[in-house]
Amino acid sequence: MRTLSFPLFLTTLFFAPLAFGSVETWSIALVEILVFLTALSYFFQRKHDKQAFLQVPGFLPLLLLILWISLQLIPLPPPLVKMIAPGVYQAYAPLLDLQETSQWIPLTVNQKATLLESLRITSYAVFYILTVQLLSKSETLTKTVKMIAWLAIAIAFLAIIQKFTSPDEIYWFRPTPENAGTVGPWVYHNHYAGFMELVFPLVLALFFHYRPTFTYQQTLRTRTVSLFTAPGSNMHFFMGFGIILILASVFIALSRGGIISISLGLLFFLLLLARKNPGSSGRMLPLIFLSSVLLAVTWFGWDPILSKVNRTFTETGGITDGRLLVWQDCAPFIRDFLFTGSGFGTFIQVYPQYSTVPTTLIFDHAHNDYIELLTDGGVIGFLLAAWFVITIIVHGLKKLKNRREPYSILLIICGLTAIMSLLLHSVTDFNMHNGANGLYFFFLCGILVSAGNTRLRYRTRPTLLTNVSPKWKLACLTAIPLLLLTIFFQGGILRAKGLYQQASGIYISPQLSKQTFQNLLLITDKAILFDPLEAVYSSYKGNLLSYQQQNELAFSNYFQASRKDPLEGAYLQRLGLILTATDNATASFLMSEGYTRSQNKKNLVFPWVEWLLRQDRKQEAMTVLQQGMDRFPRLALEIPALLISSQFSRDEIQDILPERVTAWIRFGSFSEKLGRMEDAEYYRRHALTFLKNEETVKSWYFNQLYRFYKKQKRNDEAVATLRQGIEWLPNHAPFHISLGDYYKQQAIPYRAREEYEQALMLEPGNEKIRKRLQGIR
Repeated sequence: MRTLSFPLFLTTLFFAPLAFGSVETWSIALVEILVFLTALSYFFQRKHDKQAFLQVPGFLPLLLLILWISLQLIPLPPPLVKMIAPGVYQAYAPLLDLQETSQWIPLTVNQKATLLESLRITSYAVFYILTVQLLSKSETLTKTVKMIAWLAIAIAFLAIIQKFTSPDEIYWFRPTPENAGTVGPWVYHNHYAGFMELVFPLVLALFFHYRPTFTYQQTLRTRTVSLFTAPGSNMHFFMGFGIILILASVFIALSRGGIISISLGLLFFLLLLARKNPGSSGRMLPLIFLSSVLLAVTWFGWDPILSKVNRTFTETGGITDGRLLVWQDCAPFIRDFLFTGSGFGTFIQVYPQYSTVPTTLIFDHAHNDYIELLTDGGVIGFLLAAWFVITIIVHGLKKLKNRREPYSILLIICGLTAIMSLLLHSVTDFNMHNGANGLYFFFLCGILVSAGNTRLRYRTRPTLLTNVSPKWKLACLTAIPLLLLTIFFQGGILRAKGLYQQASGIYISPQLSKQTFQNLLLITDKAILFDPLEAVYSSYKGNLLSYQQQNELAFSNYFQASRKDPLEGAYLQRLGLILTATDNATASFLMSEGYTRSQNKKNLVFPWVEWLLRQDRKQEAMTVLQQGMDRFPRLALEIPALLISSQFSRDEIQDILPERVTAWIRFGSFSEKLGRMEDAEYYRRHALTFLKNEETVKSWYFNQLYRFYKKQKRNDEAVATLRQGIEWLPNHAPFHISLGDYYKQQAIPYRAREEYEQALMLEPGNEKIRKRLQGIR
């Protein structure tokens, strides 16, 4: 019976990397649907042919891992959660006191994120099982390996061409974020490198497979002729070209982890091959590959690569990579969620509570798959995942020792190399969380098992794997719900996003008509229906109701939003705002806790401060502002309106503002716009007392005060400012030009000439200065 299982299998392998690495909702949803459709098709094929399933190594730890992720989704009594997962309990604790009846809570701080991870990892597990089953025959195994090797070479070629012709657009039509590091179909260059680490060994294996064989008795001329005329020599040369192309593309991608991992992967492959078949790997091959790659990269230029490497180290040899700060912050994170984790896929929700990185950037991953596995899955999840990977590696090493077929040996080494390379790269990145890379990791695990057990020539059974009694009903009852769940859940997410974009495009204000409010509520209710686990839609509905002064309903929706995402501080703060009139103590706690938990703390500083000011807690508000600006210096640029409207005194403002030039200048500029000239001068002039705190003193620091004094026709102060600028920046010619212009206006030609001549010495090619000099008599 001909089925679609194998074509669907290949379609999935091609679609996953080409669909922008399968990182978006629509692409990963299609990958999951394709996997589950392939599984259904295969199950029906086996049932029709009355064939058994093959026993799959690592099935038990993989099943237990999926069950563990599923268990995280199940609500449990709060006392039980407090006992087995105290960190998760603390996330929900502020809400438990607000509800009238005791509601059970799950072992994850975000059910939607964990459900998405559950579907993704389950699809990977199913794909691994399908790989072992479908590639148990030599025909499908060799065909699949060859097609994926061709795909890898094609993507590498695309990546190189695209890098130099359209570096900011994928496929020359889809724009990417600025400074994203786009390479090939991937937005993120490290994920491109991770994919190549997985597929590169396949190309390497085929290169050796098609290599012509020689005997020592043949002359050099005979061996040379055979090299070009022997069967498969064209594929040998093509795969060799592909190897150089892939290696060059990883170097050009500027992925430090990728360069190290793929280089060590090449060495690992050759060492294993030499150990298994001494002399087969060729003594000159590593040198040939390395020389070719160096030549190719030299053609494109080494400066970007060297610059990327140099940025990793300080002048004293220290490492400056920001990942180290994130990893340090994860130590208390892991301790608080040690055994059960915070829930798969929830790193982005929990990490802000532990972050000490002075930035407004949101870290959605730990940039270390091992650390993130511990934070999200706890020790339990980490051990189950390690059990699976170790089982596969041990199985592969045993088969490498026993197999004798050269092709099988090459593919076993290929699988071991691919797994080792990505495991190494996972120390500094999150490749396992990329849709395509995660799928291909499990695919290569399947290749390793298949290569170790599939017979290329057989009379009885095509594989060494043992049969297991087929449980068709169980298989179908598993695959069908997974397929339907993926379609409805992922499809609902996409539909809800479209509805929310439609609603959020309208600015909410009390001036909106009642009909418009009702339409927005209707659209929001539909979004909640399609995506019931998304907190944003419940919060948005709360905002609509709040504007209509329906505080009880608004409170209920904010509470539901907090239940769905308890670590999003904005929802807690909105609950606090509504509770202010009835329970000030709880409101105060929620406002403070909301700031602590928020992913984007910078946006919650002002709401918290404004609430404190309304409660006449001015000193606390000042402390919050100081702490906020210490962590987010750019916040000082947004603070003038709040401080002036709240009638802070000059002494209080002086205590609040950070000792940075830009903050004081910005406050002076704002004061000037309000017509408060005395304050404007004070803050602009006082800003220059903090010059010693700046890493780089800039000319506009002095120009802003110079222009202010010029507007006020206070020439003496303006000139004094220019002279102060010259003291700090003696090589800045425009200061001398401005002084020369001033002396010229004051009819002091000799002083004007001195300043112009000094400026011309600093900028000899400036013709405007020469004209000024010529105009002085």
